Amino acid sequence: MSIPSKPIKLVRFRWKLQDLPPEAADFAKPYKVRQAEDHELDDALGVVKASYNLDPEWSGYGKHLDDFVLPGLKRAFGDNVHCLFVFHGNRVIAASAFAPETEDGIHLVTGPCVLIEYRNRGIGGALLGATLKALRDLGLTEAVGQTRPRTPSAKYLFTKFGGQEIAPPRSLPADADAAVAA
Repeated sequence: MSIPSKPIKLVRFRWKLQDLPPEAADFAKPYKVRQAEDHELDDALGVVKASYNLDPEWSGYGKHLDDFVLPGLKRAFGDNVHCLFVFHGNRVIAASAFAPETEDGIHLVTGPCVLIEYRNRGIGGALLGATLKALRDLGLTEAVGQTRPRTPSAKYLFTKFGGQEIAPPRSLPADADAAVAA
């Protein structure tokens, strides 16, 4: 028997990628960022699941994670991997999957997912900057992500680098499920 999931409401944010400041993707020592490799899907799944499952803001939204976020993450590891990892030593402590081409218009597949014990250290902001820079380097001029309203991502993280809340397209119901950032 599956655990019931709460209905989900989402807000969208858009970034103009030409406006990214040069320091957007700077990581403080001892953290290092690099592109994930195709054989590292399990590492990405572990970080993303832990980030969502241990976050009290996402409690009760497991169905959304299983139905939309994790399949999107797996697609990001397709022919051309689009996922960044942040390391502390040899440990993957954060991941961000992204998609330059999407059907739903959402480029941040997972958003910056940081293990709970590493939060509030600037890692999420630097990872968001690195993700947006990677999308710009792939030729995009704008990027879109979404999250739940009133989460720390919506209040603090997604407003970095000029992120502005936008209305979802009219073709989507207000409670539509799609990829969403933690």
